[in-house]
Amino acid sequence: MLDEREHVTYPDGVQDEDGTIYIVYDYNRTPEGVILMATFREEDARAGRPLTNRVRLRVKINRLPDEP
Repeated sequence: MLDEREHVTYPDGVQDEDGTIYIVYDYNRTPEGVILMATFREEDARAGRPLTNRVRLRVKINRLPDEP
C-alpha cells in the first residue's frame, strides 16, 4: 500500500530501466492539493514491505499554495 489515508487519488507510474517504480499521486485534492511520490521495486511490492533501498513513501513534491 502506497498511502493508507483516505482521499488518495489519481496514481500514475512508470518503471525505470534499473527496475525502480515511480508513482505520483495526490492527497486531499481539495482543499490542500498535495502531490506525492513513492518509489520502490517489484520485489518490495511482492513482499509487502521494504526489501531494497529504493523504497520512499509519501515524498511531498508539490501542493497548492496557502490562501492569504
